[in-house]
Amino acid sequence: METQTIQNLYEASFVRNVGVISKEEQEKLRNGRVTVVGAGGVGGITLIQLARMGVGHIHVIDRDVFEASNLNRQMLSSVSRIDKSKAESARETLEDINPDIQVKVTEQFVTEENARELLQGADVIIDATDNLVARVIIHRTAAELGIPSIWIAVTPPFRGGVMSLTPTSAPYEVVLSHPSYQQPLTEEMKQKINALKDGRAVHSVQYGADENWANSYVKKEAPWAVLAPVANIVGVLASFEAFKFLVKREDLKPVVGPDLIRINLASQQMVEVQTPADGYWDNTVL
Repeated sequence: METQTIQNLYEASFVRNVGVISKEEQEKLRNGRVTVVGAGGVGGITLIQLARMGVGHIHVIDRDVFEASNLNRQMLSSVSRIDKSKAESARETLEDINPDIQVKVTEQFVTEENARELLQGADVIIDATDNLVARVIIHRTAAELGIPSIWIAVTPPFRGGVMSLTPTSAPYEVVLSHPSYQQPLTEEMKQKINALKDGRAVHSVQYGADENWANSYVKKEAPWAVLAPVANIVGVLASFEAFKFLVKREDLKPVVGPDLIRINLASQQMVEVQTPADGYWDNTVL
């Protein structure tokens, strides 16, 4: 497609943003660089939302392929994409939404060895992975690089959370009460980090999650349970936090930790910003 045609199509595609945001803010989105780690349930809808807002540069990091169990919630998945790369599928979808977009794909896991290389250069990083050790690495590295990062959680039965971190905010591992703060990620420490999710599974029974499922999850006999509307609303909120970082409005600030956008779709107050009484959260209750 010719450059002029792409320019005209971009302007036509996002003309209905103008009025809610200014043309100057739309240009900020067009020039914005967002890295999303994970193109699954939360990551997939986040990527779609970013593309539909007109964000111009997106880096998708995900090594996985789609499987049938993704179809219940992952917006980039479909029967025709089973066994296909999540990251490449994201590129295909995002380029079909916005032909002006620049999509970089990395089919790797984020590790301590590659994190700086993979995450540098972004304006904001969205952690949409489900690996708790990778999350520690992502947020540690983002802080070291001076880049804001966005944390998400999806918890049975209908709960979730979104929180932004910045290089000057309280550290991720402090806000979420990780045992790993300022500690090396030894194999023993990785086991302690992963055990936090077992605690969340057990705690979720108090909110109506099935006890048999929780016990099976702890025994590694069942996967994490997620319903599509919960994963999607978390992703939508994460994309809006990224939007705030990109447009930089004085009257539209990200929700920075320890403040948390807390979601419980079973509650009459389904989405609300909460501040922890002690300045930090117990990860197992989120």
